[in-house]
Amino acid sequence: MEVICFDMDNTLVRSTKLHLEAYKKAFAKRKLPKKSDKEILEGFSIETSRAIKALYPKLTKKEIKAIEDDHDQFVIRNAKNYITSIRGAKGTLKAAKKKYKIAILSNCKHKEITATLKAAKIDSKMFDLIIGNDEVKKPKPAPDEIIKAEQLLHIKKGYMVGDSPYDVRAGKKAGLKTIAVCTGTHSRKELVKEKPWKLVKNISEVKKLI
Repeated sequence: MEVICFDMDNTLVRSTKLHLEAYKKAFAKRKLPKKSDKEILEGFSIETSRAIKALYPKLTKKEIKAIEDDHDQFVIRNAKNYITSIRGAKGTLKAAKKKYKIAILSNCKHKEITATLKAAKIDSKMFDLIIGNDEVKKPKPAPDEIIKAEQLLHIKKGYMVGDSPYDVRAGKKAGLKTIAVCTGTHSRKELVKEKPWKLVKNISEVKKLI
């Protein structure tokens, strides 16, 4: 049996508005200079602490950690008000489950993943494994999340499905076939540049490939 590793944000669920609001609230609380939606979204797919550091390079580690905690707590508390599943996500997961082990590998923390799935009405028990960025040394684009999944599931073959260049890079580093979906904040051009195994319009098209 092979494994299909799914990214979560903007691959299975629409979550851009939630994370944008979480960042803005955390930044405003500390009266930091305002950033545009575009500036904030440029770092959306990477780990929260790295995204904050990129926006405000002069912040200390302690300050970044406080902002990160505020962001994460907002996401957990308010996911139900913002999150919706992407059309076709639930059907694709059910189809994949019949033939593969399935896992969520996200650059969100485990508690955020659980809250997000619940808000999207996606049963977390459907997944054989859920790994957040707080459970590995290096999150995507490093392959650590995939390597951990392979070790825990005793599987070394399969697919990485995600909406960002970081998903493609992580999948390639781990030796998986990569499927990029065009439902995130990254352009088709950006995804093509990463040379994924397949590029599809949305998660529904993944069923045809697996």
